Amino acid sequence: MIRIPTVDRPDVTVVMVTYNRWDLTRQALSLLVEVTEPRYEVVIVDNASADGTADEIGRIEGARILRNSRNLGFGPANNQGAAMARGRYLLLLNSDAWVRPGWLGPLVDIADADPGVAAVAPKLLYPDGRLQEAGSILWRDARVRNYGDGDIPNRPEYVFRRTVDYASAACLLVRRSAFVEVGGFDPRFAPMYCEDVDLCLALRKHGGRVVYQPRAVVEHVRGASGSGGVKAARIERNRRLLRARWRSVLDRRPPESRRVDPSGIIGGRDALTCERVLVLTGPRPDAGGTPEQRRLRDLVVAAAGRWPDARWTVASLDGEPVTRPDALGDAGIEAFTAADSWEDWLDGRRYHYGIAAVADSRWAEGSLHAALDATQPQAMRVPVADSADLGALAVNLGRPGSGIPAWVR
Repeated sequence: MIRIPTVDRPDVTVVMVTYNRWDLTRQALSLLVEVTEPRYEVVIVDNASADGTADEIGRIEGARILRNSRNLGFGPANNQGAAMARGRYLLLLNSDAWVRPGWLGPLVDIADADPGVAAVAPKLLYPDGRLQEAGSILWRDARVRNYGDGDIPNRPEYVFRRTVDYASAACLLVRRSAFVEVGGFDPRFAPMYCEDVDLCLALRKHGGRVVYQPRAVVEHVRGASGSGGVKAARIERNRRLLRARWRSVLDRRPPESRRVDPSGIIGGRDALTCERVLVLTGPRPDAGGTPEQRRLRDLVVAAAGRWPDARWTVASLDGEPVTRPDALGDAGIEAFTAADSWEDWLDGRRYHYGIAAVADSRWAEGSLHAALDATQPQAMRVPVADSADLGALAVNLGRPGSGIPAWVR
């Protein structure tokens, strides 16, 4: 027996659409109850399952259930569930998505802290532990790329918070008022595919950001709750619909890299940023490190706070590799330490940065200097002799007369 906790005033309404595969649905709901603090309610919309799922969900205690006489598709069924919600937030959760301990709080915390955030997405993993999605990239032709798909999930580029083009609705926290404002999922995309991309673009059009939160982790089987016979045709049909609807937005996106080109993928990931700033340090900024490391951390976080629309990357020569979210990642700062080859790392970001703040003299010498010149010739060099200079950079960025070019401001 699955028993949903009774909550008088839930913060979150979990909306789950079911269509066959009770085995996965049972696992998803059991884990939800097992590892999630009781601050939610559950609404289940069954899309005319034919394998006994409709009967099984009737045995769930505490869930509110709607049974459709026919399969309305993913978007329309989620709209039905959203209309029954009492929570401030909707949590769209696929029936083949398995939550991990501590997953919900980090999603809600971001939305609570910033009214400009309309949706928050977790890190999605395959059941075998590989990364499935750390946010997604949207290309000019309306094709999409799950950022990091198939990679190791704890690499530095996947452990910092950032605004994304869109994130999969396999697990997506959405502010209910924002969902209602944009009209929910567009039924034109039914039965499935691309409706979550369209939703995220609509949220952005209405002033709401979609944020990737790596502190929340959810496993997703992907595709297990649907059928594959006409998948390619549906995706292509809906991609064309998406392209036609959002042409003016997509025309400002980069074209898709036709080969696995790291610099092209990074460029697509950071297409929404107004500028890219590379801070080159010796010791890694660390809130729990030496006094100098703590000061560096505070100054980098302050700099990023003054210019939040930029992509801030810190590359540090000394320290342990970054493998999990920390204070820098929580501030939206990408941090790399002790790369196997800095030359290869810079080459993978060729022509990416507009500003390179050099805070350690080793970056201005030998092979590191040559690699920086070869891969980032367009970047304005800002020498930073010590942490005080980095503090001055944080204060002066964007200030008229600061010596920072007008194109940066």
